[in-house]
Amino acid sequence: MGHKKMTRAEFFGAWKGVVAITLATIAGGHVLTTGVLFLTGFKDAWLHYTLSTVFPLILAPAATMPLLVMAGRLRLMKEELENLLRLDTLTELPNRRAFFEKAEIVFKRDSAISLMMIDVDRFKQVNDNYGHDFGDRVLRSVAQSIQCIVAQTAGAGVKFAARIGGEEFAALVEGLTPDAADRLAKYLVEQIARLPVQGDGQLVSVTVSVGVAHRRAGDAPGVVLHAADNACYRAKRLGRNQWRDADADAVQPATAAVQSAA
Repeated sequence: MGHKKMTRAEFFGAWKGVVAITLATIAGGHVLTTGVLFLTGFKDAWLHYTLSTVFPLILAPAATMPLLVMAGRLRLMKEELENLLRLDTLTELPNRRAFFEKAEIVFKRDSAISLMMIDVDRFKQVNDNYGHDFGDRVLRSVAQSIQCIVAQTAGAGVKFAARIGGEEFAALVEGLTPDAADRLAKYLVEQIARLPVQGDGQLVSVTVSVGVAHRRAGDAPGVVLHAADNACYRAKRLGRNQWRDADADAVQPATAAVQSAA
């Protein structure tokens, strides 16, 4: 592995630290040499100046600049690794870990919060019929749709989507009434069904089932997401390509046109 040259950005990013360390070294050297020369009775002013100022002025930057640049590179590498630990590389959405970290922060606020579980319908059949490469394409397409729709939802507050495993996605929406969150779930179902995925010269319809749950006082993110997951399973058992609210008795199906395309 070749040695990476220092970039201008790295140089200018480290120079403040170099200056601070050099000045501290000169001050420390001045105190030390003054004390040593006083104790020894040596009165050579030029030597005093050289030991306390000239040497640190030359040696400190030469020694500290590479170390500070390397420390900056290590810090950036650490940040990149930490970001990768929170990223689903297939869909480029945040992963389960990132979702719960974000949820823990948002749940500390006194605001309306709804969580959704979004599951791709019959995903095993997609893989069996069209292959895993096409299955990956489906996941990326669904992920992009979810991310765009959730992010563009009106209203203040956090709007966050993630892939939490397999063909399962989750969304957190803050600042929406339960009715508005339910309308968002319905819109997700309808829009994804209207966007078939291109595969080997043909368009393949893809649908999702969605479960919605709303945070009550004292609820932890895991509790609300579990309720949304149960609602999602009920939607699947009742025919898929639809959404269900954990608090509602009636299943809210997609439009007839959308269901006929499933």
